[in-house]
Amino acid sequence: MVTRSGAILTTAVYRNDTHTNRLLVYNSCHPAAPKRSVVKTLWSRIEKVCSTDDSRRTERSHLKKGFRDNGYPNSMVKRWTARQTNVKIDDRRPDAPRVTVPYLKGASEVEARLLRKHGLEVAHKPRNTLHGALTKVKDTESQSDRIGVVYDCETHCVGETGKRLATRLKEHQRAVGRRGHEFSYSKALRGYKS
Repeated sequence: MVTRSGAILTTAVYRNDTHTNRLLVYNSCHPAAPKRSVVKTLWSRIEKVCSTDDSRRTERSHLKKGFRDNGYPNSMVKRWTARQTNVKIDDRRPDAPRVTVPYLKGASEVEARLLRKHGLEVAHKPRNTLHGALTKVKDTESQSDRIGVVYDCETHCVGETGKRLATRLKEHQRAVGRRGHEFSYSKALRGYKS
C-alpha cells in the first residue's frame, strides 16, 4: 500500500478486507522446508515493502500473531526471523543434480538430509493429489476383456492368448472337457502383459 504525505511516499503491506490471516498450517502434512519458507518469505517482505519503522513494527506484530494462530512454534519463528539478515537469498547450487521424491512425513526429511550429503538437491512432491483423486483417464478393464494374458490350468496347459481372455477360456474349457482334466477359472490367470 502506498500513501502520500505531502511530497513523501510511504509503503506498507496491503491486505484486503477479506484477508483471513490463514497461512500454511504448521501441523499439516507438508515438508519442513515450505513451513520455514513461509516464515522467511513473509519476514523478508517487511524489509522489502515497509518504508517506515511504524509500518515495520505493525507488520511484525501482525505476522507474529498470524504465525501463532497457524500453530508455528515461537522458537522456530524466533530462530528464522533472527537468521533472516544472515541468510542468502538462494543457497542452492545451480549445478547440483535434482531428485524428486514423494513426501512421507518423518521419513522424507531424513532421506533429503542423506541425499544432500551426497550432493543432490531434493524436491518433495505429494503422493496424493486432488487431480489424481478426481480424474480417471481410463475405464477399468475387467479381467475377462484383457488381451495378451498368460493362463495356466494347473496341469500341463500353459498358454498366452491374443484373444479376449473370456473367449480363450471358453475354448480351452471345451477342449479340456473332451480330454478329461479339471479346469478352474479362478486359478487360470497367471500374468498380464500390459
